[in-house]
Amino acid sequence: MENQLSALHKFVETRNPEHLEALLADDVKFHSPFVWKPKEGKEITLATLTTVASVFEEFRYIREVIDGKNCVLEFEARIGVLTMRGVDIIEFNDEGKAVDFEVMIRPMNALEVVGTEMTKRLEAKGLV
Repeated sequence: MENQLSALHKFVETRNPEHLEALLADDVKFHSPFVWKPKEGKEITLATLTTVASVFEEFRYIREVIDGKNCVLEFEARIGVLTMRGVDIIEFNDEGKAVDFEVMIRPMNALEVVGTEMTKRLEAKGLV
C-alpha cells in the first residue's frame, strides 16, 4: 500500500499524470460526487482526476486511514475563496492497482463551484 500511496502523493506534488496512470487498473470505477452512476475505465478516471487537479488550489492530504487493500484519504483544498474538505476512498486489487476510486466533498457551496468548473473543463475536452 505504501508504494501506491507514494505514487498518488507524487501525482499531487508534481501534477504529472504518469504517476496516477501507473496507479489505476484498466477497469477502475470512478465515483464522482456529482453523479450516482460510476464512470468506468482508466481513461475517463485519469482525465477526471487530472482535470480536478487543475481546478483545486492548495490541495493537500491531511489524514490517511488504511485497512488492508482499502484506504480513505482526507484532503483539504481551495477553489477561489472557498475552502473545502473531502475524502478519496480507494480500493486496491491484489496487484496494487486502484479498482475503485470514490470522491466526496463538502461543503455544498464548494461542491457546486467544483461541479461547474469541472463540467466546463471536461466539456472543452469532449468528455461530458
